[in-house]
Amino acid sequence: MIWWLENPARARSERQGVAELAERVSWLRNVRWYLSNSAALAVDFEIDHDGQSVPLTMSYAEFHPNAPPIVVPRDGSRLSSHQYGAGGNLCLEHRADNWQTTITGAMMIESAHRLIVGERDVDGPELPSAHSVSLGQSVRGSYFRFLLTSPLAERLNAIEPGQSVEIGIAEKYHAETFTVMIAEIDGATDVRAWPPGIRETTKRGHAIRLPAGSAMPAATQDSIANLLGDLGFAALREQVLAASGEMDLVLVSGTDVGHFYAYDGSQKRYFGRSRILNVGAGTRLPESYAVLAGKSVAIVGCGSLGSKVAAMLVRAGVSQFTLVDDDILFAANIVRNELGAAAVGAHKVDALKARLTDIAGTVDIIGRRVALGGQESADSTDSVMSALRACDLIIDATADAHCFNFCAAVARESLKPFIWGEVFAGGIGGLVARVRSGHEPEPQTARNQINGWCEAHGIPAPLAGLAAPYAAAAGDGMPLVADDAEVAIIAGHLTRFATDVLVCPDESAFPVPAYAIGLRRAWIFSDPFETWPIRLVGSEPWKVKQDSASAAESLELLRELLPSAFNGHDQPSK
Repeated sequence: MIWWLENPARARSERQGVAELAERVSWLRNVRWYLSNSAALAVDFEIDHDGQSVPLTMSYAEFHPNAPPIVVPRDGSRLSSHQYGAGGNLCLEHRADNWQTTITGAMMIESAHRLIVGERDVDGPELPSAHSVSLGQSVRGSYFRFLLTSPLAERLNAIEPGQSVEIGIAEKYHAETFTVMIAEIDGATDVRAWPPGIRETTKRGHAIRLPAGSAMPAATQDSIANLLGDLGFAALREQVLAASGEMDLVLVSGTDVGHFYAYDGSQKRYFGRSRILNVGAGTRLPESYAVLAGKSVAIVGCGSLGSKVAAMLVRAGVSQFTLVDDDILFAANIVRNELGAAAVGAHKVDALKARLTDIAGTVDIIGRRVALGGQESADSTDSVMSALRACDLIIDATADAHCFNFCAAVARESLKPFIWGEVFAGGIGGLVARVRSGHEPEPQTARNQINGWCEAHGIPAPLAGLAAPYAAAAGDGMPLVADDAEVAIIAGHLTRFATDVLVCPDESAFPVPAYAIGLRRAWIFSDPFETWPIRLVGSEPWKVKQDSASAAESLELLRELLPSAFNGHDQPSK
């Protein structure tokens, strides 16, 4: 709806306000209202200053009065330094960042008058600038960007003036942007601005610290070559003057750092200077998460739930994974999976490995294309279980009873913490659970208690007996299907359980080990986001310490199986 048709009273008040302003002041002239070709309400006017007339146009925004009008020079000129380019709108006192619906067009015109008078009054004070440009705004048109970290700045400043050092350059092209960094200088790699392991092009370049008083050259072949000649770098000068070839040159002058490049394209050699982006130091994770870098996590099931948990954990700092799944990704899976269209047709394990690398760079991942609990050879099953035992945490994201049994057996035997989660049919909610030896009952007992808790509330767990865990029938017969957001909510809860176990194995932030999380009004949930804690009974260790009698019996069995190893002794020969 056109605002001035929907709110004609406001439109009349705008016209009246400008008319009253024109009666009150002598500098506002030739006011003319009209509708633009796009039906926007607009007004032409002129501001007179020292006998000079400045023609302007004010156009009301489509969402007025919730957005400010636009005031521009009618002749398309560069009228002011407080202007968004030649012909652009003036940056007045009333802008999008401080706009209020009580501001009127007349007030905008008065602001334009103050801007023109203030800038043209040579004896008056300089007009203060309210421009606050974000980093993103400042580099909108810069497609060649150089990332400068604090450690790199220190290394560059340590170069002796007039000296050149060879550097390793890493470059990547992503989202229509070339991003460059120094990956190595003097053998050090701690200056990198992004982690290793992602797709990047590496090459050699040079960094030169200019002598005091030397200015940065223009980003042209002649300017760069002349500077290098003056500094005595003949070989580099010849490289710049060559007819073709790439060049990466980092120059340091005082606190100024410049990255100059050359590349071949369209039968021409192009020279340019990248925009420097300073990379802030520090982390955006809790300090306690630093221990996650040394932890290994096994995730059984790389479907909708497991893929999201893996992505969240690698973002949290986990860098060692064992991924287990035999399934293939198809286009229909994309609606809920962390993986995208490029992974269609690949094993989920392999595609998820590539995805985690895209997120965090180099990640230590063991991928097993095995259906744990499915029709696999005994050797494959045993091998996968051994791989799970080597991890610090086991996560079952399959919602499959057979797979749960194998994971539970490994956790119980190795005394490793075990977490599992399920998305309830139709996306009505989900379940997350965690057990630790000495804190909660062993996994099978815990699962039985959870099932008993569901039965005690008058209905089995929604997943029980369902072949398609994400879908369920609604009252009208139409299926309810869990969407990506619903799966992501349960994945987030499951991941938080995982980080809690890995960071604080004995001092959990969660008072109970299992929760049913509601997302719709269904089953036991009276409202969305309703959460039911599920308390479990039993905290004894999962394995009974072997007594002397059973140890002797084990030794006797070993003697029977390997008689030659004992050679008549009570202990195996070494």
